Amino acid sequence: MKRMFAGVAAVAILFCACTVRADTTVYSFEAPPVNPDGFGPNGGGVTISQDTIGATDLLHSMKMSVVQGATFVGALTTAVNPLINNPPGVDAVKFDLTINQGDAFPGAFDVIGVTVFGFNAGLGQFGLQAQFAPLFHVEGKVPGTYLDQLIPLTGATNPLDFTPNQTFNQIFTAGVPGPNQLNVSGFEFFLNKSSDAPSTVYFDKVRVVTTVPEPASCTLLGLAMVGFIGSIRRRAR
Repeated sequence: MKRMFAGVAAVAILFCACTVRADTTVYSFEAPPVNPDGFGPNGGGVTISQDTIGATDLLHSMKMSVVQGATFVGALTTAVNPLINNPPGVDAVKFDLTINQGDAFPGAFDVIGVTVFGFNAGLGQFGLQAQFAPLFHVEGKVPGTYLDQLIPLTGATNPLDFTPNQTFNQIFTAGVPGPNQLNVSGFEFFLNKSSDAPSTVYFDKVRVVTTVPEPASCTLLGLAMVGFIGSIRRRAR
């Protein structure tokens, strides 16, 4: 019996190793100089522009400036990279963010998150959005570049049936959407802040984090399962 439990544990470990998380850059803001990678303002009081401050991938970054009185705004693109879809599936968004000297946020709160827009043509539903719960907090951060910031695409409310705590991969599909699914039409970094101060940040090297099969580990998993099943059969004779 102990050997059987050991065999099950070994197979489980190999199963966990059968997938790896891949980071792939989807936006680096190199072109065009106006509305880089298609990103533009969503809401009043926000300006989106190409810059060189905070560039961590090639030469340019995206500057997002929000005036003092504005609160909830975004940097939105409808030029959606094909990798922001399911398949291949997106577990999280990773990015580098810079706060320049003199731009530390002095107000009450300032947070950044991700919204993905979508539609279901069969249902005649367009312009729907899933806002994911994890946030990056700008308030309290000193000037500098914050590399590899991770926002998991979890904790969203499905805009079709209002099911809470869903992931990107549960809501969005690249195929024909079901009654509770959407096709992707837009990607946005939103900024939600208190109205007591302006905010300026710089984004670069936006990546999607995707779980993908790792062929060598999957081969080991298959061999382990064959061996484990064979050992059970031999003991059963």
